[in-house]
Amino acid sequence: MQKRGAYVLANDEVYEWTVAFLESFRAHNPDLPLYLIPFDDRCDRIAGLTSKYKFKTFEHDSFDTLESIGEQLEIGVTPTGPHWFRRFASFWGPLDEFIYLDCRMVVLADVAPLVHALDIYDCDFLHFEGGLDQVYEPGPVRTRLVRDRCAQGFNSGRWVTKKDLFSREQMQNVATELVRHRDQMNRRNTDQFFLNYLVHTSDARYASVHDLLPEVSRLTWPRIPGTIYQENGNYKVWSYGRPEHETQAVLMHWAGISRKPGMERRWLFRHFWLRGKSNMEKTMLWIRDLILMPIQVAWQRLRESRWMHGLYEQFWGQ
Repeated sequence: MQKRGAYVLANDEVYEWTVAFLESFRAHNPDLPLYLIPFDDRCDRIAGLTSKYKFKTFEHDSFDTLESIGEQLEIGVTPTGPHWFRRFASFWGPLDEFIYLDCRMVVLADVAPLVHALDIYDCDFLHFEGGLDQVYEPGPVRTRLVRDRCAQGFNSGRWVTKKDLFSREQMQNVATELVRHRDQMNRRNTDQFFLNYLVHTSDARYASVHDLLPEVSRLTWPRIPGTIYQENGNYKVWSYGRPEHETQAVLMHWAGISRKPGMERRWLFRHFWLRGKSNMEKTMLWIRDLILMPIQVAWQRLRESRWMHGLYEQFWGQ
C-alpha cells in the first residue's frame, strides 16, 4: 500500500510561520502523515510542537551533499540558499507519494486529492505555476526548454511527486551542468532553478496542478488579484472575469514576502497563527499592528520604488 503524506522545511528562525502552517495543515489534514525537514540545527522550539501537531522529524544523510550542490550554484545573493536544498532529501524519504510545502504558507484545504492526482493522471511531478522569469534568464537554455519541452516555470516551495523520482547521481550531474550555465539562471532562486531544470530535462511526466485540476485556484501567492471567501467551509476565490473565479483556494504562500503588519492577505496568516492564543495576546498584537502598519506600508512602498531599485542595482546588483 502506498504511503502518502507531506513534508515541510523549517527551523526556529521561522517559528511563527511554522505555527501558522501547522495550525492550518492540521485544521484541514488532521490525519495525513507530516514530516519536518530541519532547515539547520536550530529546531529546538519547533521540536516542542511535535506531539501537538503530530509530525515527525526527518533527518537524512544526504543533507551535506545537497547543501554542497547549493553552494556550487550560489553567487552570494542568498547566503542561506544552500540550506533550501535539504528539501530534496524528500525524494528518498519514508513517503511513496507526497506533497512538499514551505512553512511560509497556510493550507486551506485537504491536500490528499493533490497527491492522489499523481495516480489519476499518471504523472510523476505536479507543480504550481511561478513564472519563467523567476527561474531562467533569457538565453539559449530557456529558449530550448520552452521550445522543445514546453517548459513552465514553477515555484520550488510547493510541489507534488513520488519517491525516488530522482537519484543523488542525477542531482550531482544536473548541478555540474548548471554551473556551466549559471549566467542563464535566476540570480537569487538557486533551489528553484535547480528543481525546474532537473524536472524539465528529465523523462519525468510533469504538469501544472491547475491545468489538470481546473477547480484548484491559481491564486496561491498573495499578490495575485482576487478575493478569498468561505463558502460551506471551503475557501474560494472571487475574481470575476478571470480564469480562477470561483475556484478553490488550497494554499496561500508568502514566497518572497516578509512577515509584517502590512503584508498582503495577512488576515489568513493571523487566522491560524492566533488560534489558541489568549484574548490578551490577541489584543496586544492588534495594538502593535495599529502602530506599526503605517510605518511598514510606507517602508514597503519605498523599497519597491524605482528610485530604491536603481540604488540597489547601482551598489549591490553587480
